Amino acid sequence: MSEERLFPKSVDEVILEKVRFFFLPDRTAAFVKNLVDGKVSERSLICCNSGCDVCNETIYNCYMAVKKELDQT
Repeated sequence: MSEERLFPKSVDEVILEKVRFFFLPDRTAAFVKNLVDGKVSERSLICCNSGCDVCNETIYNCYMAVKKELDQT
């Protein structure tokens, strides 16, 4: 069932929704926002297999999901 909205979701709403979908801490939303805004290079998001608290690869997948949704609007 489609959600009826008067206005489309804001970029921040889309980012927070995707961050939570990927089970990332809410604090990563600001980092994803910087990726969307071009302030951080997406090339830095490579899994280094060091067992990071928040894996760069997961952040990258989240970022791609955000980009995909934003491109559809």
